[in-house]
Amino acid sequence: MFSRRRHRRLGAMDESPSVESVPTGGTTTTTPSTTTTIQSLPTEVLTAIFHHLRVPDLASVRQTCRHWYEIVISNRTLMSRFVLSLRNFRIEDGCEQCRVLGGTRSTFEKVCLKTCTVAPAPVLWRTIGTQLAELSLSDCTITGQTLVGVLRCTRDNLRTLTIKSIKLDDHLIYDTPVDFRLERLHTLTIRSSFVYDALFHLFKRICPNLKAIKLTFSSYERWGEELVSFVATLRATLEAITLSYTKATGVILQQIGRIEQLRLRKVSLKSCFAIKENDILLLARLQPTIVHLNLENLFSASEQFLQALSAFLPQMKRIKLRVARITNLHRSFLANMPQLNYLKITDATQLKGNLDLSAYENPALEKLFVSAAMFSRNTLPRFFERCPNIRSLTLYQCTYENIHDLQLAFSHLKGLEYLNLQRTIDIGDSFFNRDVFDTIVMPFERIRFYPIANLRKLCYLNLSHCRDLSDQALMALRFPLLKKIDLRGLHVTEAGIASLVRDCPHLEYVLVDACKRICDQAVLYLCRDLHSLRLLNLESCKAITDQSVEHIVRHCRSLVWLNALNCPQLSEEGKARLRTVRTIRSLHV
Repeated sequence: MFSRRRHRRLGAMDESPSVESVPTGGTTTTTPSTTTTIQSLPTEVLTAIFHHLRVPDLASVRQTCRHWYEIVISNRTLMSRFVLSLRNFRIEDGCEQCRVLGGTRSTFEKVCLKTCTVAPAPVLWRTIGTQLAELSLSDCTITGQTLVGVLRCTRDNLRTLTIKSIKLDDHLIYDTPVDFRLERLHTLTIRSSFVYDALFHLFKRICPNLKAIKLTFSSYERWGEELVSFVATLRATLEAITLSYTKATGVILQQIGRIEQLRLRKVSLKSCFAIKENDILLLARLQPTIVHLNLENLFSASEQFLQALSAFLPQMKRIKLRVARITNLHRSFLANMPQLNYLKITDATQLKGNLDLSAYENPALEKLFVSAAMFSRNTLPRFFERCPNIRSLTLYQCTYENIHDLQLAFSHLKGLEYLNLQRTIDIGDSFFNRDVFDTIVMPFERIRFYPIANLRKLCYLNLSHCRDLSDQALMALRFPLLKKIDLRGLHVTEAGIASLVRDCPHLEYVLVDACKRICDQAVLYLCRDLHSLRLLNLESCKAITDQSVEHIVRHCRSLVWLNALNCPQLSEEGKARLRTVRTIRSLHV
């Protein structure tokens, strides 16, 4: 960690000129040698060094000298790592927290306030808000006038605003004068709130350049006339609209779709149960520029609907939907979308072979999410042979006529980085055992077998609730680049954990919640041997004791998130000691 004292000492040492003796014709002369000092390092080199520091060390760098301070605050990537997160505070001018923040002269790009009472504090917001780019207000108590005052102080650089579970008085918003504009604000998220027409009217006046509106779990007055008017005002810049979990209807979609000069690219209508197939087709016909479409938890799409949708939106790149009985998914739908790079599809029928992807060929496909499907024999190897560039694969709660097909399918996915096999009940310890592969009779001679254990680029692995997996499965995993693993609900012990941390040393996120056989020794392996561990979930690990607390306090230097709920053998003293770990920003005990 850098400090002012150490920096001054290094500077004093480096500034002393060194002398070098050079013999010349019987006489000796002295010439000063050029030495690279810490002050003389180029800004680019210092910036590269700072990018590798942890956040506490980066905070110390900011306080070392003015030059380093300017390097950090002028680099957006470095500044984005600083987050001011306040919970259960009362924020007002003159309070202790405001005086501390004002005295540090710190600026932040991200500010998150949760369950705070926010009173007028213009001095504080002018101090910390000059570089503010993201502001999140969650479950806060704030008036419309105060909200306008906060936005006025952060208007210069604010790009993202999130409002969650906040009730604002509409008459106070109407009566508040507005003399500024959020020229750089491009994303507005309103979640779990009642949006008065007055709030739409306010943002219509101050947000001229919005690109994305996200309304989730929210409601609005009447049928949404002011929402449509708000979208119409932003028609020149608006590209994305999210109405998930709202009372959006086909009438609203039709009104929005008919707005002149509006060119939507991303639309999310997840769980908008009032919307029907014809409403989506009309929107697709009115807005042919849509390339991202989320239809999760709506209707079960028929084959006729899919064929018409692909005809209206041939440039589609990302789609999420649920399908009914399909005769030929490839011919009626997928073949008409050659640019598709993300497909999330849920089988509503649970009939074997309904999702037959074997004829689909798309080198551009990078992410695939399939839920509740029953795959027939030989379909997966054929599909992955034609779509070899998939980097993210989720097969959630799927079943297989022949589990060896899934093993063979991985022979084509050498670039796979993300793998989610959650709730796959067909796989057992032998699935990861290389010895079993020699006995497999391959259905295609041209397939070069490449077992899952050799997927060297894998960074994320989810095996949660695969009920037949045990320590033997963990002992077969060798993923040198693996950073995240989810083992929830598995019957694993300290023996499997010891093998895992040895063969996957770069793990940062480990979830072993509900693993009843996880004990203090397993926690020791995780904390001592994983030097980059940032997130650890131990919820419902009922065998751990205060000895695990000792391991966490002693060995975890990078841990920022810890869940130890429902661990009955943890004492109150142990929980209190966890609260003293300064690196942990989110603690659940």
